[in-house]
Amino acid sequence: MAATRSLLLGAAFAALALSASAEVMTVEESVVMDYRPAVARIEAADSATARSRLQGVVSRLSIDEGDVVDAGQLVAVVTDATIAPSISALASRIEGLQAQIRQAEEDLTRNEALFQQGFFPKARLDEQRTNLDVLKRNLSSAQSERNALGARQAEGRILAPADAKVTGVNVVEGSVVSPGEVIATFATVNGVVRLSLPERHAAQISEGETFALRLPTRGGDLRTATIVKVYPELRNGELIADATVPGGLDALVGERVDVLAPVGERRAILVPKDYVSTRYGVDFVRVQVGDRFVDAPIALAAPLADTEGKYEVLTGLKPGDKIEKPE
Repeated sequence: MAATRSLLLGAAFAALALSASAEVMTVEESVVMDYRPAVARIEAADSATARSRLQGVVSRLSIDEGDVVDAGQLVAVVTDATIAPSISALASRIEGLQAQIRQAEEDLTRNEALFQQGFFPKARLDEQRTNLDVLKRNLSSAQSERNALGARQAEGRILAPADAKVTGVNVVEGSVVSPGEVIATFATVNGVVRLSLPERHAAQISEGETFALRLPTRGGDLRTATIVKVYPELRNGELIADATVPGGLDALVGERVDVLAPVGERRAILVPKDYVSTRYGVDFVRVQVGDRFVDAPIALAAPLADTEGKYEVLTGLKPGDKIEKPE
């Protein structure tokens, strides 16, 4: 019984030792990439314009700057006041032609029966057949003309060219517009942002590279972006590149951002944030000195942890030190 109790106590102490040692880590150097913030500007990856194809009046406008629209959504209606009366006149003409055709067909059917009995001249019968054919051709022409006017009237429906955000509206309801006049401008919202970078970073930006975007106007929010296309031509002395941002980027077109461009690798000491405690504005870690752990002050490179939840320690630790989580 005593031997069994000793074994159980030994196993318990071993488990406690393992759990305690699991909170202890050995400090090692890591290879980190240094970044230099480059001021960039967000541009629309793709932009489009909605133009009027009619001479008329904007009778309906259903968008405003900042709205998000779907492809094919109705954004405005331009009305040409001369089209509707023409369509109405053609509709009346078509109804008259259809009535004439019905009457001519009835007369022709009756006269064909009389012709078979020898009571109606063939010349008159041929003339009626010709007149019926002319009426049908006139009806087809009128219907085609009405369809053309209907299609022209439908051109007054201005649709959104793609899933996009409205960046500008150039008219108001009641405005008189000409063919080709811009009604609104759009920027796509497909998760791709176009960055305009200083020319000196051309050698550091390549397709497939992942880097961080910092939004200084939005509390320094950090987002990850991946370059998908680098344009081969400089524009106004700036490098243009397209990048994808998971979940999209809720920013203004033309907004300035910081692109953390890589400038080189170096070795550094990284410590998980769980091992760092702060008291009275001073950062501490528990470092093993002999057979016990003591709180040692350290200097951190930045007040906030990185995206992996680690701090870079500038002074206070060296490779090989053993640290534990604070109580």
